[in-house]
Amino acid sequence: MPDGSAKADRRREWAALGEWLTSPPPRLHEVHLEVVQELLGFMGRARSSLAAAEAELVAEIARREGDAATEETLRRIQKRSRAGARKAVKTAAQLGWAPKVAGKLADGAITPEAAGLILDAAGETPVDQQELLDAAESEPDDRFRRTLKDHVNERTTDQELEARRASQRRRRRASISEQPDGMFHLFAQFDPLTGAQVQAALVAKADELFRNEDPKDRPTAPQRFADAVQQLVCSSDGTGAPRGTELIVLADYDQVHDEITNTRLADGTRLTEAETLAVACDAKILPGIFNKHTANVVLGRSQRKIPPWLRKQLIARDGVCIGCGAHHQICEVHHLKHWKHGGETTLENTCLLCWRCHHVRVHQNGEEVTRHPNGRLTLGPATTTPDRTHSGRPRRLVRAAPSTNPGGQRW
Repeated sequence: MPDGSAKADRRREWAALGEWLTSPPPRLHEVHLEVVQELLGFMGRARSSLAAAEAELVAEIARREGDAATEETLRRIQKRSRAGARKAVKTAAQLGWAPKVAGKLADGAITPEAAGLILDAAGETPVDQQELLDAAESEPDDRFRRTLKDHVNERTTDQELEARRASQRRRRRASISEQPDGMFHLFAQFDPLTGAQVQAALVAKADELFRNEDPKDRPTAPQRFADAVQQLVCSSDGTGAPRGTELIVLADYDQVHDEITNTRLADGTRLTEAETLAVACDAKILPGIFNKHTANVVLGRSQRKIPPWLRKQLIARDGVCIGCGAHHQICEVHHLKHWKHGGETTLENTCLLCWRCHHVRVHQNGEEVTRHPNGRLTLGPATTTPDRTHSGRPRRLVRAAPSTNPGGQRW
């Protein structure tokens, strides 16, 4: 629970929001940017607090009238969908059994989305709630999803993984329905391995379409994905997914027991033994032994272009765009110390970034890549004033996170 000072701060925030909402609409372009950003922060914390308060009310109605009646109440009063009402009742019950999560949500310290992720994970496997809450307080939801996945993987036995995957496969489903306006709505839900295979094919086809588009008349990303689905499903020439579509599977080799262990997808999703065997039947095996954080594979100054095997090592280490979590298939390889400034083409000096994070956040906004003690790379706002190049753009900065590790490296 918040201390007296924190409670006073929250009261001040609520008072500021109340004044803002009850006053005549302001001319936003005349309001100082810092004030607008501060109010946005207040609203984010208020959204979390309201979600916690709403869950308490839902739980109380469910206690008095039962889950089914509560769902109907939510549909009538809040115009929620049946699925949305069912989810609200379930979340309210989960928060009742997780007071630490409920408290952080009520304090505005974590988002409703992060709270839901923790509650769902706790329902499947024992988790360290405090560790996850600490991470949820400091990480955006997309990055926290990866943290949570790693956390759950570390605490899941092979038997538990088999049981979870079997449950997920039973929940697979797909549907297509015609809408009132004549459009069709397509929905599908897959287990992690099947979903990763479908996603890889879709991303590759969408990338192929992007490269063949007129730059002056590009569709939106959702429109391009719809076109990719249509071409993959309806293609009559048997081409299917574009050439080069890959599903990267990683594994560790246990020298003591002479066996492959910890088989997983690039995003960290663990695979069962049966899934591993199924993938291996159709796979092209690319053997490679390297430390994913400190590999000494070096191309040096002679080559700037990233070879396929080094890109695969980057996928094994980073998994996704280190800035926003975008799929690795649409990521570019970024030199931490630019090649023209003497940077080498090595695993240590490169990372995965999507186009927006690479060209906008790094090159235009001067954001920094931070190397954490565990080898993980993240992208965030610069903590120091960046030097300027002759063009006036901020010079890219790379820094190491504070660490007691004497081997920590600062670029």
